Amino acid sequence: MKSKIFTFILGVVLLGLPFHFSYGQGARYTGSYTESAAIQHVGKSNFVIEGSAFTSSSSSKYLIVLYSCKNVIIRNNKFGSSPVNLAIYLDNCENITIIDNTFENVQSGMVAHNSRGIKFEYNDMTNVVGPLKGGGKIGNMAIFDKVTGPGNSISYNVCENISGESSPEDIINVNQSHGTSESPIMVRGNWLHGGGPSSSGGGIILGDVGGSYQIAENNIVVDPGQYGISIAGGNNMTLRNNKVFSSRKSYNNVGIYAANWYESLGNSYNITVTNNAVNYTNRDGVLNNFWFAGNVEPIEGKATNVYDRNLSASILPDKIIGRARTATTPGEEIPG
Repeated sequence: MKSKIFTFILGVVLLGLPFHFSYGQGARYTGSYTESAAIQHVGKSNFVIEGSAFTSSSSSKYLIVLYSCKNVIIRNNKFGSSPVNLAIYLDNCENITIIDNTFENVQSGMVAHNSRGIKFEYNDMTNVVGPLKGGGKIGNMAIFDKVTGPGNSISYNVCENISGESSPEDIINVNQSHGTSESPIMVRGNWLHGGGPSSSGGGIILGDVGGSYQIAENNIVVDPGQYGISIAGGNNMTLRNNKVFSSRKSYNNVGIYAANWYESLGNSYNITVTNNAVNYTNRDGVLNNFWFAGNVEPIEGKATNVYDRNLSASILPDKIIGRARTATTPGEEIPG
């Protein structure tokens, strides 16, 4: 009886609370934007940047740049078209949340350097332009560079790269970054479609130039580039429950790999690759689903990974950008 009364009271209470329901990856904001010039803040705390539209800036390399800032929310903004500008750059920042933003035709989406407590979540990105229009040589949707401590996440984002209009390197890159055993760096639930033509870039890379306590899980990656999802070094790294598909491309190599490219920085250990499903065709038209280097062995869970011949491009919906703004039922977030 107590349980029933509690359930009823809880339900009544919840009806009075404002909710922001979401049924999928990507930006959920449906409001308007106000045009804004590029923004720079130094040593500022406890503020919000929201509802703004940022386009190309000739006066700044960045559309938003924060130096030594804390407790900031960047939400409900639109970036682009801005093919030579990096949209958001963070340096020595703490507790920054970037959520429900839309990026279109930007050189790169977000770079967080030497920072802590960074969340890049529920964002839409169309076309990481990279060097295609004369911008920087390396283009990413999101990169953690020397990001440390608990509470770091690149999750529930959508990225669509259209061939001929984009040139990403690693769509998501975690470089020289360290989570904690209790709060690893999370790369979770992202939908990535399209990559190349870089001969070295791909979907998601953990442990680039080392690092520790990083997890990539429940991501879906289609035609991502030279590789699908990878571990490039470091320790206490995990890839689990991801799906990777690619048809034959001239730059393709391997679906999922783990290797320590940086042995001079230390050994790799506590590497887990488990319950991933892959159907990846390399540049020669040959299936090349997994590759594991000897210098990261033993790999926990290696036998649980599978080639799934039924995986195809349909593991993602035909339309992934803007989907979270129109989904009405939980089932819509789950592709075929």
